[in-house]
Amino acid sequence: MTAAKHNKGDKLKTILKRLPRAMLFLVPAAVALILYKVLPQFPEFTEKVFSRGIFRLIGAPLGFVTSRLGVSLTEIAVIFALPAFVAYVVVFIRKFVRSKNRKSIVIKHLKIIGWSLSLVLLMYMLMHGFNFFRLSASTLLDLDTSKKTPELLQQLCIDLAKKASFERESLPENAEGCTMLSQSLNKTLAKAGDGYKAIDGRYKFLKGTVTRAKPVRLSHWWSYTGISGMYMPVFAEANVNIDQPDSAIPATAAHELAHTRGFAREDECNFFACLSCFHHPLADYRYSGALMAYIYCSNALYSYDAELWKTAREHCSKGVIRDINQRNQYWKQFEGKVQKTSEKINDSFIQSHGVEDGVLSYNRIVELLLAYYEKEGLPGVSG
Repeated sequence: MTAAKHNKGDKLKTILKRLPRAMLFLVPAAVALILYKVLPQFPEFTEKVFSRGIFRLIGAPLGFVTSRLGVSLTEIAVIFALPAFVAYVVVFIRKFVRSKNRKSIVIKHLKIIGWSLSLVLLMYMLMHGFNFFRLSASTLLDLDTSKKTPELLQQLCIDLAKKASFERESLPENAEGCTMLSQSLNKTLAKAGDGYKAIDGRYKFLKGTVTRAKPVRLSHWWSYTGISGMYMPVFAEANVNIDQPDSAIPATAAHELAHTRGFAREDECNFFACLSCFHHPLADYRYSGALMAYIYCSNALYSYDAELWKTAREHCSKGVIRDINQRNQYWKQFEGKVQKTSEKINDSFIQSHGVEDGVLSYNRIVELLLAYYEKEGLPGVSG
């Protein structure tokens, strides 16, 4: 064997020895991906070990701290993300140009990026992704979500219309006759968790430390994506689009707080948002929850029978109708390519977690509401 071949052999052995240590950054991502494939087969295990175990162990203290801050950490992170990335690239280029060992500089920064992405992926899965695979809300509540009669759906719509109309009577209106929040925006969002406090004694799986939803100051521009709220797993933070009509803000806040309590599926978060709003001490939340539930159920009824829908709609007050029209007009002005692209991305994201119908899964709230209504009636609302 020549000296050249011998040296090459030694170099190869050295590389192979160093390889396992160099690839350690893949371990967090590998753990996340393996569990992503395995956990859907074991919902009871996921419920006990992850959703009620690891998730709460990490999320409770994290959410307790971040929810005490009145500003959206998510929004701050988004605003500074691009400048921070540019600054990082500039620093890297300067070091690369000045260094005599450029290979080591590249390897070092690739490791930093690799570890960061791998840890963020694992954090995301622990704080949100794995919750897609826990026991369903219908199982936890022992609800029968089999197909119900259109008459039952109509009756639910009628009761929701009456409840919404009743709760709205105590709320102020703006010059156009649409609902306004009875308290300041910050006070309203700070009380988002009060509805959950009212029911977490009965439903212990809804206990949580996050009590506040955060206002996003750039909400008007955010509306072009068609998004009304967002949960940020890294901060255990509930963010709300505050540019949307006031009638939608409380229910949106309650929806995002459902995510902080370990629920990932959108239909279930919609349902728990309504349930917590029904029991909330503030009329703003009780009205917003009843209105959101009515809109979903009413749309489902209309798709089945327009005449049944028309009869149910007659129980809505003129104020409720104005608020519904205001919401429709608000979102219509943002329709366009940005919103369609955002919806496609959101659809693909939801489907990647095993929810085959993607964004359409939001509408499955009707199944849960009907099942709960049949079993318990319409809870927590006077009238």
